[in-house]
Amino acid sequence: MADQLLASFDDFISRSAARPGSSRFIEAAGIRMHYLEWAGPPGAPVLLLLHGYLAHAHWWDFVAPWLADSHRVIAPDFGGMGDSGHRPQYRHGDFHAEINALVDALGIGGCTVAGHSFGGRALLYACAQRPEQFRRAIVVDSRLGSKDDPVRGFDEEWRPKKRYSSEETILSRFTLRPIEPAPAAALRHMARASIRQEGDSWVWKFDENVTRLYQVPKDAPGVDDTVALRGMRTPVDFIYGEMSRVVTPARAALLANCLPDVRSVTGIPCSHHHLPVSQPIALLAALRVLLQQKVS
Repeated sequence: MADQLLASFDDFISRSAARPGSSRFIEAAGIRMHYLEWAGPPGAPVLLLLHGYLAHAHWWDFVAPWLADSHRVIAPDFGGMGDSGHRPQYRHGDFHAEINALVDALGIGGCTVAGHSFGGRALLYACAQRPEQFRRAIVVDSRLGSKDDPVRGFDEEWRPKKRYSSEETILSRFTLRPIEPAPAAALRHMARASIRQEGDSWVWKFDENVTRLYQVPKDAPGVDDTVALRGMRTPVDFIYGEMSRVVTPARAALLANCLPDVRSVTGIPCSHHHLPVSQPIALLAALRVLLQQKVS
């Protein structure tokens, strides 16, 4: 007998993919930024969705179409990732600036923003810099540093991207980082959105130089985000996977008190870090609840 739950999830993925966002480009923060847009009803409020490190706007393909029932949904690619332009070098501040520049360029000030992982942390810094830009922030499984657990680099030797001889070969190499379980249908969709052909080879879309962002000496001091973001006044809701290797139970316990205006902290059971891909239905349900709540 076929697994009805698996069949139901595959149907959800297919129905999501049948409602793709429109691909657009705009000049912002000194680069050509790519974004996907789901128009939503006329006059609908804007929801901005930010992806994680080395990911892209399609990370939201399973969530955004359903949120577009009530919102105009916009999901950009950060610089050096997805289909956005590249920079000669990358600094964390570039990504904070890209968020604010995109909001300015699209005229969507006062929007609600949800950011996953790297995107959630960058969002908080953008809120701290330009609080008038954002009605609220929803942070999805983002690692925030504290005094006793600061954010540090990966301490890995830099290396250029690998080149693959065929599309089938590179697709077979796609995996989530950190490695965690995810439905095969979701991984297939995300793999195809993560690659492009260059000449006779296939490569990952991200700029290999963006991986230098976390190349730091072993003895470099880490970042305490709770100090850097102490003055941020944007209302924040946290969502995390209760089995995440990024937001561990100890880190999740600190979230409620790490920023001035944290409204809620919600753990999704039996879920890992890459919630938009591995648990999109549960994440979608949590986001819908939060988006229905009024922000004073």
